[in-house]
Amino acid sequence: MKQVILYEPIKAWLAAKGFGALITGERIKLVIPVSDLVPAAYKIPDLIGVNKDGRVAVVEVEKDKGLFFDALGRCMLWKCVATFVYLAYPIDEIVHARVLSRLGVGLLEVDCNSRAVYEKVPLPDAQTDLLPLWELHPTDFRREQQLAELIRNTLP
Repeated sequence: MKQVILYEPIKAWLAAKGFGALITGERIKLVIPVSDLVPAAYKIPDLIGVNKDGRVAVVEVEKDKGLFFDALGRCMLWKCVATFVYLAYPIDEIVHARVLSRLGVGLLEVDCNSRAVYEKVPLPDAQTDLLPLWELHPTDFRREQQLAELIRNTLP
């Protein structure tokens, strides 16, 4: 199974949560400059979105649980520029990952057959208090707003 099969259900899930979302890993080359944070010029997340409050969501999709820590490292990078960061796997691939809630990263499970997305490790939604997320890992608000504008300008 290729991980791109998980993209469309996650995009629909983000839209249902109020995010204008883009699949960036396969189709759109929306690059995010990160050279001031890591030894790379830019990174491309798998999915990205922005809600009406200007909060950014980034989803890193992985299918191989052996690459969990690689994907988690990318999620920690995205925590610098986005309020909502999720790691997504096919359903039943990850039995538990309690460390994610301690790091402020959500976990999504995708059922490829039904196209359902389940929030196994939930994050607060835009209506609740986001302070716990920001206390765990402060987001650079200015960069998040710049990224939100870039996403808005790229949305169809």
